[in-house]
Amino acid sequence: MKWNKCPISLTMKPSLEPGSHFPHGFAATCRELRRALVSVGIVVLMVAAPSGSVAGLEAVPIDRVAIEDAFWSPKFKVWREVTIPDCLSKFEKDGALANFDKIRDGTGGQHAGPPWYDGLIYEMIRGCADFLAARRDAALETRLDGYIERIAAAQARDPRGYLNTYTQLERPHQPWGLNGGDDNWQHDVYNAGALVEAAVHYYRATGKTRLLEVAVRLANHMADVMGPPPKQNVVPGHSLPEEALVKLHLLFRTEPGLKARMPVPVDEGRYLQLAEFWIENRGRHDGRKSFGAYGQDHRPVLEQETIEGHAVRATLLCAGLVAAGQANGRADYLNAATRLWSNMVHRRMYITGGLGAVAQHEGFGGDYELPNDGYLETCAAVGAGFFHHNLNLALADGQYADELERVVYNAILTGVSLQGDSYFYDNPLAAGPQRKRWAWHPCPCCPPMFLKIMGALPGYIYAQGQESLYVNLYIGSRARVRIREADVEVRQTTRYPWEGQVRLVITPERPVDFALHVRLPGWCRQPQIKVNGRVVASPELVQGYARLQRRWRRGDVVELSLPMPVERMLAHPKVEANRGRVALRRGPLVYCLEGVDNGGHVRHLVIPPEAALHAVHKPGLLGGVTVIQGSAWALERAAWPEKLYLDREQVPGVVRTQFTAIPYFAHANRQPCEMRVWMAETPLVAEPLPRPTLASRATPSASHCFERDTVTALNDQIEPAASDDTKIPRFTWWDHRGTIEWVQYDWAEPTQVRAVEVYWWDERRIRAHCRVPQSWRLLYRDGEQWRPVRRATPYGTEMDCFNRVTFEPVKTRALRLEVQLQPEWSGGLLEWRVE
Repeated sequence: MKWNKCPISLTMKPSLEPGSHFPHGFAATCRELRRALVSVGIVVLMVAAPSGSVAGLEAVPIDRVAIEDAFWSPKFKVWREVTIPDCLSKFEKDGALANFDKIRDGTGGQHAGPPWYDGLIYEMIRGCADFLAARRDAALETRLDGYIERIAAAQARDPRGYLNTYTQLERPHQPWGLNGGDDNWQHDVYNAGALVEAAVHYYRATGKTRLLEVAVRLANHMADVMGPPPKQNVVPGHSLPEEALVKLHLLFRTEPGLKARMPVPVDEGRYLQLAEFWIENRGRHDGRKSFGAYGQDHRPVLEQETIEGHAVRATLLCAGLVAAGQANGRADYLNAATRLWSNMVHRRMYITGGLGAVAQHEGFGGDYELPNDGYLETCAAVGAGFFHHNLNLALADGQYADELERVVYNAILTGVSLQGDSYFYDNPLAAGPQRKRWAWHPCPCCPPMFLKIMGALPGYIYAQGQESLYVNLYIGSRARVRIREADVEVRQTTRYPWEGQVRLVITPERPVDFALHVRLPGWCRQPQIKVNGRVVASPELVQGYARLQRRWRRGDVVELSLPMPVERMLAHPKVEANRGRVALRRGPLVYCLEGVDNGGHVRHLVIPPEAALHAVHKPGLLGGVTVIQGSAWALERAAWPEKLYLDREQVPGVVRTQFTAIPYFAHANRQPCEMRVWMAETPLVAEPLPRPTLASRATPSASHCFERDTVTALNDQIEPAASDDTKIPRFTWWDHRGTIEWVQYDWAEPTQVRAVEVYWWDERRIRAHCRVPQSWRLLYRDGEQWRPVRRATPYGTEMDCFNRVTFEPVKTRALRLEVQLQPEWSGGLLEWRVE
């Protein structure tokens, strides 16, 4: 059969106007059309895919924006002066930098820390680089230069440019997870991507190319090894490298002269092609094992309908998908990203913007599966922030900036303490008194991610389109931009997020025509805009922005008023955990109640629909916050009378009281206590406070308590469902094993006791480290002496029940429960009752 060219062509615009979308499934439709026509032997329709970038927005870079803000400036000072040095010093102490020295020196030895420690060091460098771009710090730059020299020296040991210290030390024959390895655990590709990203950011901040040279060697090596046959089908076990390689591609595409400064060849097209390969071959398992839904590898990414698996991996993959789609102009990339974003935001995201309902895999549950004790890892919130930001740039749509604002002010900002040196890994919306921040963690991945997005934050405030300027975030700042060959300064002043007044002063070097797009937050119902004191009655609204097109002159003033009433938020009826509950929001901030402000407990409080609510600014509280105060009911445990129905005012045990709510980001900065975001709106879903008991009136203490557990679990009167009930507070002696330990109750006055009931914590079914004790006994304090109780019944060690012991009554100020832990095992308790 002879084939002839057909004089028919299909043309598509190579770029899009800001905010427009590619037709859904365009590329796939063309492929199907071609196959159908070939099958009937008629013609092959050749389709030229669009090339070049999507004409979206460009972020105004960090070095052109200076934050001058009453809310944010003090926080940046803490992060620069406390958080960055704290994290770097702790990584050094952990041996993370020494891993590179072992490779450099050829000494070998055991790898310090988990396999992804290289990546965490690189992420710290990337975060620090953005802080340096905003404000140079010679001491920090010198410190990072020292790290970079150690990294470069380690890479120099391998002529290919390969560098992954865990694999080189522990699995030298399994680079990239090949030869029976597992990149899901090894994190080789993730580590390499983090290095590339750090190198791009460090170059942009300092102009130095040392780390960039290392990154180019490593990227070239990956491009040599990974790709279509005959190369290896290797995709990242943990996403991040997708966007990193796009950034490397864009760096050399926008600065072609930089190639001459590299000691090795640079082909920026290969870097974008590699990112595309990783995206398109996830879900295609030829020659490798699948990472499953956990690693977004259950089906091809461009065909996925719902966001699944590990929440950090998923959001970083989506961020890379958008970045690649904007760089290569691919319709199917951006359509897949918006589809996944919609599922995430409208069915699987918490009110704080946090993600990840399921602790077991640090990931998503099903649609509307949003338990208040969910996982909500800080890293997942950061990944979501990157995803939102990239979509905002690609599609010029304010809804993505709305969600960026939500997650930054709530789920991300809570990840580091106000003092800057203690952290949260998970961020549930309900917690008991055991919850407290940790100084460091065996997997300290969240602080570097936090610093990455906060370092980048100045670059998220403003963006530019063609002859247009976008204001995305309301943060006091100065920015310098160039529009239509004119330099323009923008000065923003505001007391946001406490107040909704924003003032923008526009100062061009000469009068210039352009469109100013001012975001109207989705939470604001009645915004008002003035230009030079005159109300703009009917501003043009474009995808969440008010578009102000005019000739701007020096000193023009735009004033934006965003009323911030206290809002009562309800969840979708399919969110079972929040039926009959209400959350409080004001402006971009979600609020919570802490026990420290509300008499020690909050789970028993009811905020009825008619409760009066008002906002009060407290300059001396938590660095200065606006709180919400109002009336509530406190519910105490009481018997329901012999009536089937009661007027609400007659419900027993209900007492009128007042409550105070604080911004969620500020919780857990005082003393450990209960915390709730979703509060009962009716007594039927509140948790009544139990009546006082001998145990609840005692002060608990212990010989030792694991830092993430609490002695208050001993007498919190929460009845366990089983000995491995992970949903309630617990006390453990971990990591003490096989030792003699004790817990103790002290009373203010001599108290008569005659029996105890003990519910043991035992982890054998979940294969962890605690067991019931080998033996135990009770002692009471007699003056300065501890004496065993007399005539005690057998000391039981049964699981899943209370073990009751009676003894001869004794009057004492203190009772001690002493245990002998089993050899090689630790132990703990869920509840200890006293009669």
